[in-house]
Amino acid sequence: MQAPSDEEPDAFAARLRYQQTKIDGAPDTVLVDREIVTIIRAQQEWASGWIARHGAPGATPRYLFLGEKMNRHGNRPYVSSTLHRMLTEMARRLDIRDDVGRLVDFQRTHRFRHTKATSLLNAGVPIHVVQRYLGHLSPTMTMHYAKTLTETHEAEFLRYRKRTADARELAMPAADLYDLLHLDSRTDRILPNGYCLLPPRQSCDRGNACLTCDKFTTDATFLPELRAQHRRTLTLIDTRQAAFTARTGTPMGTDNVWLAGRHREAAALEAVIAALDADTAAQGQPVRGAGVVARTDATARRATGDLGRGQPDGR
Repeated sequence: MQAPSDEEPDAFAARLRYQQTKIDGAPDTVLVDREIVTIIRAQQEWASGWIARHGAPGATPRYLFLGEKMNRHGNRPYVSSTLHRMLTEMARRLDIRDDVGRLVDFQRTHRFRHTKATSLLNAGVPIHVVQRYLGHLSPTMTMHYAKTLTETHEAEFLRYRKRTADARELAMPAADLYDLLHLDSRTDRILPNGYCLLPPRQSCDRGNACLTCDKFTTDATFLPELRAQHRRTLTLIDTRQAAFTARTGTPMGTDNVWLAGRHREAAALEAVIAALDADTAAQGQPVRGAGVVARTDATARRATGDLGRGQPDGR
């Protein structure tokens, strides 16, 4: 392992050589940062100390994680069942759970590799860099994880209820919305605080008016930005009211067109945030797709001829 530099604590600090058993002919080194170097050195010290206490004189540990029985020369790692047992105990102590509350199963440690690959692609790391990191011989192998990434994006998108600008549930199945937005191939309809449902061929000329637009929808993944927007809106109101009073000598009236608009935005944000908070609190319970009940009822009424004028049509 190459010595780390002292320049940037988060930068790649060393080149780690490992035993490449997955892909014949693939590289057997990977760049690691200072945190990994520190962990490895601590484990090296533990292994050397264990050999000094329990091993043969002059023996040098070959592995970081040593088998503690019949291993005087330090040339045997501990078995995979020991690794799984330790990881399971770690999950229990740290209470690491999945989306449905079950204790995470670390019996298939190869999942760590998939998680790392998906995390790198999520962070925008170029394909050729991920390819080198994973030791793949061709970008085609790495693109498997790009497909996994797309599936992950879709699954995460479908997990959350979608809310409109007035905090109502969007009367469209989330899967249809995902297809409409084409999130796997385009991102021009992703807003800082939600999604724009305008057809791709149409453009928006309303400026920053999403909170009064019926083409706007959002979900719980945007809660941090929505809360920040709410705080900024309230701060802007206070600042402008103070400036107005200083200039005119009278406070800004509630009929002021600018103030009324900002109050509507703040109220819309409060309603959306409250609805999304309620959705988040109810997570883990089965949730039927938005609008399904209404559309089913409307279909039944049409079939029986009961859908008269003025009655709800499922929207």
